[in-house]
Formats: sequence, C-alpha cells, structure tokens
Amino acid sequence: MPVGNSDRGIGLWAGQIMFGFDNSNEYIDWWHDVLPDSLENFEHKGAMASSILTPSVTIGLSNYINISLSQVIGYRHMFWDKDEYSIHHRTEGSNNNFINAVGGLLGDRKVMIRYLITNTGKGSGTRIFFGGGISLPSKNTLTSDPFFLDNREEIDEHRHFSVSDGCYKLAGELQFYLKRDYDPVFVGGAFQVQTPIDENKYGYKSSTAYDISLTATTKEKPSIKGSLNFNLGLLHTTGGYWNGLKEPNSQATIANFGLGLLKSTSVGVVSISALKPFFVFGGYSGTDSNVENRVAAWRLNFGFRRLFDYTIPWLDPFKNL
Repeated sequence: MPVGNSDRGIGLWAGQIMFGFDNSNEYIDWWHDVLPDSLENFEHKGAMASSILTPSVTIGLSNYINISLSQVIGYRHMFWDKDEYSIHHRTEGSNNNFINAVGGLLGDRKVMIRYLITNTGKGSGTRIFFGGGISLPSKNTLTSDPFFLDNREEIDEHRHFSVSDGCYKLAGELQFYLKRDYDPVFVGGAFQVQTPIDENKYGYKSSTAYDISLTATTKEKPSIKGSLNFNLGLLHTTGGYWNGLKEPNSQATIANFGLGLLKSTSVGVVSISALKPFFVFGGYSGTDSNVENRVAAWRLNFGFRRLFDYTIPWLDPFKNL
C-alpha cells in the first residue's frame, strides 16, 4: 500500500473485508506581516499542529465492485507566539466552541464506490480502479466568515480553522498500480478530485481539490526488516468563497515529498512516513493574501491495514457482477 493511504492499490474479492486507518500529523510554522488597515500594528507569528485519524472499512460487494466507508476524527491546535492580544489569533484548539466556530473532534464522513477494471489480488500484475462517492460534513465547522470580506468595518474576534468545512462534496478517483517481482515491486499512482456541491448553511463554499500522488515500494530489506516507500504528490486547490466573495489564500499548489517504511506483521501491514510539503503557489489559508507571509510545514503519517480471513458468505453469488 502507498504509505498514508491504507486502502489504495488494494482490490477485494466478493465478501472480503478490510479495516484500515491513517493518521496524519502536521506542524505548520507561520508568520505574516502587519495586516493592512488593521489596528494591530505588529507582525503575527504562530504555529498550527494537527492530528487527523481516519479509520475506514472496505467491503468487496463483488469481484469488481468495492465500497469504502471512512470517518475523519481530528484535532487542530493553534499556538499564538506573540505577547500582544489579537482578535485574529490566540492559543486555542478546534475541539472547543468559539464565537464563529462549533468545536468538536468529528470531521467528514465519506462513502466511496470503486469499480475494479483489473485486479490481481495479492499476485503480480496491474490494478486499475476508478470510483466515485460523496463526502458528508460534520457540524464542527466555522459559522461565519473569518475574513469579514463583506464588512471589513466590523472585524471582531474570530477563528480561522476547524475539523470540517461544513460542505457536502462529490469525490472521484482513478488508481493505477503495478505489482511485479523486481524492485520497485509496487509502483503506481492515484488521481483524486473533490468538489463542493454547494455552499454550506453559513455561506461558505470550499475549494475544489485535485490530488495526484505517485509511489514506489521496494522489496523487503533484511537490514531494516521492512520495505522502503517513496512518495511524490501534488495538491492543487481552487478558490473558496464566503458569501460569493473569494477567500484569501484558498487557491494554492502544494508539492509533497516523502520517504516511508512498510512492515508486515501478524496483525496486518503497518507504515510510517515523513513528508515535506512545499508551497509552489499560494500560501497558508489562515492569512490574508495582501500581506507578506512565510510558511514552513512538516508531516508525519502512520498507517495500518488488515485484510480479514473471514468473508461474507451471502455476497459470494454476486462475485461476477
């Protein structure tokens, strides 16, 4: 499996069940200059730490159709690194309510249906899947525009982050992977797109996200008792909108480079990877696009996948559908 994506590159036969979880831990160190037309005549500096856990269950409805259900559970924490009081930032967590935010740990739920064009199971050969689904938001989101885009004169205390953006979204994906007998034994990539259906009840319409990821995994290396995994990713987000007005810095292109380790155990396959994101275009979405800003980010991912021995017997008659 690609590190950090426990359900990618794996196609199930009818009745098979797979459990997985992915844990993404990100640390963003940010700074931006004095905001224009602001009473706060000082620079803003801080850090954002996030830990997102996504458990998932995948079931083979037939030898060609899989369904995957996932739930985001997350926590984000802002560290304000200035002595001055600011209405824009403070040390706080996403689990607590605020003036313009509903706090909590539950994020979005997603249902994906995949069609397996070619699938070789655990054997060598190509795996080509395409699928689509829907992402269902949680209530733990921002409840008003944190940039006050339509009324700059009434800026008050606010929060810029949450574990959900509150939007229903459509999702699509295409996966292509190849397993072979020589290094790298597992190569391929995936393309995903996720777009909001409409703005949420608070007037926010999130970005459309396009995500391309490539991966290569080696044979097991005796010296490390595991396999090395190399990742290259490119994420592009279009502009988000509050009440029809474009959200600052919501449009961005981010490249990710990662190195990971996979290990098969008696309970399943575990993985760990370190990734370094680079902003190719755009900046940190919590800052105003009209000011100079700097961002440095790091990410550490953990993953787990277990394919159960048990199969659902009543799905066997549908295996050829």
